[in-house]
Amino acid sequence: MTFAPGAEHSGEKFIASDFTGQSLADQTFEDCTFVNCDFKNVALERSRFVGCTFTSCDLSNAKLANARVRDSVFESCKLLGIHWFQLADLVNPSFRECNLSYCSFGGMKLKKTVLFKCNFRESDFSQADFSECDFRESEFSGARFHGTSLLKSDFRGATSYLIDPIGNKVKGARFSLPDAQGLLAGLGVVIEG
Repeated sequence: MTFAPGAEHSGEKFIASDFTGQSLADQTFEDCTFVNCDFKNVALERSRFVGCTFTSCDLSNAKLANARVRDSVFESCKLLGIHWFQLADLVNPSFRECNLSYCSFGGMKLKKTVLFKCNFRESDFSQADFSECDFRESEFSGARFHGTSLLKSDFRGATSYLIDPIGNKVKGARFSLPDAQGLLAGLGVVIEG
């Protein structure tokens, strides 16, 4: 499958498409559905995805510089190593049961975003605004939070996070035991028993 530069796609369905080795730069996709598609290491620079749904797709290490993603849903996708902060626009995305390990969200504003049951191993949330987000049942081994706004976010059922409540904004955020102990790690508090 080859795409002409600047092509526009509306309402199309892509099933088990392998885009590896291709450039999808400067493409526009509106209300498109992608199922079991492979975008690993694909150049998606300056492309637009509006109202799209990605299910069981692999976008690991996709190049998204200056791309725009609006009102799009990612379900059961592999999104490893993506530098989300390089996008020109990321508005109202939804992530469910996705692997977002080794990603960088530094400095982004993603208020009220659904990030349910995702894996954020070694991801960077520094200086970002994730207020009122749904992080329930997500996993955060090695994730970095520094100067991050997590006001009123929901971490119930989430695991392996180490969030310093002094260096991050956590007022009104919801946490559950036993993992809420990760809020005390940066304070030098020892918890026994």
